[in-house]
Amino acid sequence: MKKDEVHNFCFRERFPCPYIHDGRMASMEYRFPSEDDILMFHEYLSQGYRRLDSLFYHACCEGCSSCLPIRLVAMDFTPSRSQKRTLRENEDLDVVVLPVPSITDRKVRIYEAYLRTKHEVRGETADQEPEQSLRMLHYGFDQTLEMDYYLGDRLIGVGIVDIGRDAVSSNYFYYDTAYLSRRLGIYSVMQEIFLAQRIKKRYYYLGFYIEETKKMAYKKFFRPNQILRNGRWIPFMNDPSGGRSVRRKSAGCT
Repeated sequence: MKKDEVHNFCFRERFPCPYIHDGRMASMEYRFPSEDDILMFHEYLSQGYRRLDSLFYHACCEGCSSCLPIRLVAMDFTPSRSQKRTLRENEDLDVVVLPVPSITDRKVRIYEAYLRTKHEVRGETADQEPEQSLRMLHYGFDQTLEMDYYLGDRLIGVGIVDIGRDAVSSNYFYYDTAYLSRRLGIYSVMQEIFLAQRIKKRYYYLGFYIEETKKMAYKKFFRPNQILRNGRWIPFMNDPSGGRSVRRKSAGCT
């Protein structure tokens, strides 16, 4: 296979949906980006793509559109009363931005415990190679930053964000679940929005919004926001479906 053909190559993977447990199958399309694609990462974000390792991917499930890309214009964000309270409750935390992500034993332990307690991953479904999984999040893209959250000298949270020409994309966040009451997931989203504001990026991408899943539905409370529906970004409040899944046919690799 020629070099250009490799860069234009995409493939699909089908597996049980990790978000909605009713027997439906998820389908993801993965693309090996070329150097030009990487420079245009912000355009891929605007089309609903995400990043895993050195691959770009997006959902293309047959007959289901529950996973809706969601974003907001960073400078337009206004914290709600509840979100302001979360900011106040975490004023004692220090956020350190690393221009080059890294993996340590402490981060691996936090990640393993996070999967077990927050996502109830156990037994045969547990991640057998957590460090390798972290490598796929921390590495693979030159424009990735790491945001570390410290309580005193103790690391309690790690955020991975990808940077595009006009955007910050929230890739993954994991944290020490001994601090659940701090609502670190909510806090980290606001810190990432503030980062987007500081480095003057127009958009902040939150990943997928899924109405049927509480762990993914909270994203709608960061406002004003937009969702990608039928190839168009529309204000969430103007979505006639209210963010719910609608039936559709999937397209082939594009």
